[in-house]
Amino acid sequence: MSYASTLRALVATTALFVCFVARAEDGSNPPEMPSPATKASLIEFQRELTEWGNARAKDADAFWTATSALFYDSTRALLQRDDLTDAERLEYEEQFAGILGAYALREALAAKSFSGAKVSELVQEAGRAAQSYSSAETDAARELAKSSYLAYARQLFSVRLQFALNQPSDARDELFTSLVGDAITFALSVPEYGEDAYNIVMTIRSYSKELGEEAVDALCEAYEASGNPKLFKPIQKLSGLRRYARLPGEELYFEALFQDEHGEFTKKFEPKDYAGKPRLVEIWATWCGPCRKEIPRLKEVYARYHDAGLEILGYSIDQDVDALKKFLVDNEIPWPCASQKLSEEAGFHPLYDYYAINGVPEMILIGPDGKVVELDCRGVRLAKALQKLFPDVEPLDWDPATDFSARATDQNPNGE
Repeated sequence: MSYASTLRALVATTALFVCFVARAEDGSNPPEMPSPATKASLIEFQRELTEWGNARAKDADAFWTATSALFYDSTRALLQRDDLTDAERLEYEEQFAGILGAYALREALAAKSFSGAKVSELVQEAGRAAQSYSSAETDAARELAKSSYLAYARQLFSVRLQFALNQPSDARDELFTSLVGDAITFALSVPEYGEDAYNIVMTIRSYSKELGEEAVDALCEAYEASGNPKLFKPIQKLSGLRRYARLPGEELYFEALFQDEHGEFTKKFEPKDYAGKPRLVEIWATWCGPCRKEIPRLKEVYARYHDAGLEILGYSIDQDVDALKKFLVDNEIPWPCASQKLSEEAGFHPLYDYYAINGVPEMILIGPDGKVVELDCRGVRLAKALQKLFPDVEPLDWDPATDFSARATDQNPNGE
């Protein structure tokens, strides 16, 4: 998973900070807090403050500097009222949590210590919300309190994560370990946090692979042991990640329908057809820019190594099968390609989901013994791996300085 900048990540739950428009500062004063303050006047004040900040702040930091104290005061005043609807109360609890989170992170980073007045206030508000959650007497009150509790807890964990990411590696790993343990414990008590804890683990995994794999195992084992159905989706993802991480030296579990001689996806993959042959499995999509950039390189690989025994197998995650067929014809793809959509409809495991692959293209190189040689085998890594598998073939002369390896992690704009 990629994460946004510290500030944007913390205030993403509060719409008042994401509607900023760049304008020139004119030096005028912000609107004043209403007195006496009613619910309607406070809501109107926040609307005016948003417009004032958008018109004068030159960037998001300037907007924060100019408006955060007033948003803090007015949001706190709103939460002290007893005439808010449940929906309004939750909205302003989430807003206040976002404001406190942004304050706490700035404070912690400036002091280089996870302490300070705003950090303490965020912890206190999370504690208050937890108490309300545990003491709620009706289902409706409990659900509202739980949502508020989650808002503060998410900000607190996010601040801790972002603070850890800004520390030296030795101190960072220690903070990561503590964070994972607390996130797992919290998810077990409030299963709605299960996906958030999973995302924390994924972030840690991208910074520290060994520690990340330990965190994946710990999270998966804890979720499985809980037996809570609300944690089923994260368990699926975690199980896939464990399968993926352990693929090197193992066989790839691969079921698919490839195109037949008429261009229809009816031909079942048969392992025996590829016995003794090295093969490169490319998981890709027609809508993926990096995947399209790989096509010329893969054609070069195919031309260089196919006669020596290498097979390339495409595996498309496209949902629009007709568009896939057209793309394969228009781009004269010489290697066989499978459709995950039609393979899944035929009852086969979807490879992309089964191994929890987090972006395309993903290339998996398999040796002649049928065992995985290397994961994410692209660019210069692929050239070097093929040189080892085919020492008698003139190697590819790809330049590491011009290599590219970005993955597409966003969905197709059409929602596929």
